[in-house]
Amino acid sequence: MNRYFALVSDPGNSAAARKFTSLRARWSARTLSGWSIACDIPGIFAVHAGPSRQAAKALPLDNNGGIVLGTLFRSDSSNEAGSISNDFTAGETRKILDSGGRRLIEKYWGSYIAILWDDSTHRHHVFRDPVGNAACYRIRHEDVDIFFSHIDDFVNFLPIHFSINRRHLARRLVFSRFSSRDTGIENVENLPPGECLCILRGDAMRTQLWDPAAIAATPRLEKLESSAKALRETVERTVDAWASCYGNITLRLSGGLDSSILAACLASASSQPRVTYFNIAIDGLGRERLHLPGIDAATADKLRAIAGHGDERYFARLVAQRWNAPLVQAYRSQAMDLRRLRHTPMTTQPSMYFTVMENDDAELDMVRSHGTEAFFSGQAGDSVFLATSQPIGAIDYAFMHGCSKDLWEQLRNTAKLSRESLWTVLGKTIRHGVLSHPYRSPVCVWELPTLLNKELADSMTAVDFASHLHSLEAYAHLPPGKKNHVAGVAGSAYYDFVFDSGEYADHIDPLNSQPVWELMLQVPSYTALAGGVSRGLARIAFADVLPAEIRKRQMKGVGGPFYQQVVRRNRDHLREQLIDGQLVTQGYLDRKKLVDCLAAEEPSMIIPAPVMLNYLAAEIWLRRWTQTQHSQHEILRSASA
Repeated sequence: MNRYFALVSDPGNSAAARKFTSLRARWSARTLSGWSIACDIPGIFAVHAGPSRQAAKALPLDNNGGIVLGTLFRSDSSNEAGSISNDFTAGETRKILDSGGRRLIEKYWGSYIAILWDDSTHRHHVFRDPVGNAACYRIRHEDVDIFFSHIDDFVNFLPIHFSINRRHLARRLVFSRFSSRDTGIENVENLPPGECLCILRGDAMRTQLWDPAAIAATPRLEKLESSAKALRETVERTVDAWASCYGNITLRLSGGLDSSILAACLASASSQPRVTYFNIAIDGLGRERLHLPGIDAATADKLRAIAGHGDERYFARLVAQRWNAPLVQAYRSQAMDLRRLRHTPMTTQPSMYFTVMENDDAELDMVRSHGTEAFFSGQAGDSVFLATSQPIGAIDYAFMHGCSKDLWEQLRNTAKLSRESLWTVLGKTIRHGVLSHPYRSPVCVWELPTLLNKELADSMTAVDFASHLHSLEAYAHLPPGKKNHVAGVAGSAYYDFVFDSGEYADHIDPLNSQPVWELMLQVPSYTALAGGVSRGLARIAFADVLPAEIRKRQMKGVGGPFYQQVVRRNRDHLREQLIDGQLVTQGYLDRKKLVDCLAAEEPSMIIPAPVMLNYLAAEIWLRRWTQTQHSQHEILRSASA
């Protein structure tokens, strides 16, 4: 993972320049293995670290114009395979600065953080790649803006007072995967992807350099044949580009559609990297029923119908046989040691380490035994290819075309997808498509059962879980299905799920790349759901290279039943950690509700098991930051004595 730390200040402000110089000297005085200076010019000091073989590079702009840290590819090249390794020319630098950074978004793509300085306007421009594959947090300290990828680097660098963002933590306890500008730590900002922070004499202004809602508002790929062809070509070029950065790749092959598509693309990659498949299975679940408390029976039945068993080894083997590639298999154990959660790195919000603990161990083994340089995965495929069982296809078609001649076919396809009657779909299509009444998802996270105290729970609304994308002007004018699709961009980055193995090998999600998103955003939802099938267009585009069982397969492996068993096996540990823990004493969780839930015959029928484990992760996170607050306070007190 691209690890960096950067100081930014106005070189023309004497007070800011003094503070900048002081902080720069403070960092330079540290002895840190693996770190190197990427940019050292008036007003910008940036350092980065990472695996010795990672694809991320430091790409300086000409004449002290700033730095791009990460992996960058050209969008307008006929041969996209190969990242940019040379510095920017004077002419290209001028175009980038004159555009306020927009040219980087329009002519390049990748995973990066850009810190630009335009001496002619005395402006800094700071932004990250449009889909947010590179983490970027910001703290304003006196007259200096500090940007970083890992909060522990900042904590170890500068002892200052930290406060918990109570509202943010409460939202995380309800739903662990939402995107927001704020974080669990007060005054630590998560810079939204595609948004540029323009800093002029200490004042910050924001510009949207990449607007997925505006892209989605101008659909151009409605016809099935041309859309499938364009998708195939775009995904192949994108995977080829990423593959060219590494000689030894391990593909995390679940056996599902998305990772199977990646396997096909890697098999034909022009750089011909060595590829090993890795599959991790959940064994011993039997016919464990997936509990979905708070979800109505009809919706729960639909979700269970597509929730596959955690053991997908059969499908992974089909792909390995198709491409004659080695397959390494590992297993997740129900006896997972939850005490290990105490040893995760500091993060800006509760860590979801329990979801990847065994994966992380196995990936470290792959680095040691196979020399893996990068782990590829099909993460974000559900979002970008549009995986859903909601009746949005016909709704969107009617929203865009009214009651035209092809609406009946869309109604039939949508009824097939949603498992609802044709007449039910017709009613929703008239209401939300023809009449444009607001559409509401059948599952609203803020209305699901929770163990939060009543005051916090009652205060939660949709606004608490809306990303910055909802405020984009074009978003309000999109059909319901396309709103759902655009919202997926905000939650598509998975760097929060990269732990120890990320220190030794890159983690790449090729489908979560700007070219793929830009193409799919221009595909109407009913085309993406071709034939009334979730991710239907992707299935058609890659039909000839997918095993038939995978191309037709509708079920997805889920972890719910596995976590249900983990919760049952760890009741005593959960009681010990939670009932009189910080979340209860500080008024986040209701103690009685918690006691009753853990005493129930099946706790997961009251609260979903992943939510209970999220409570444990949040408890450990809160304790860690409480201890950090005390430590920082002692350091500050000693320094002032």
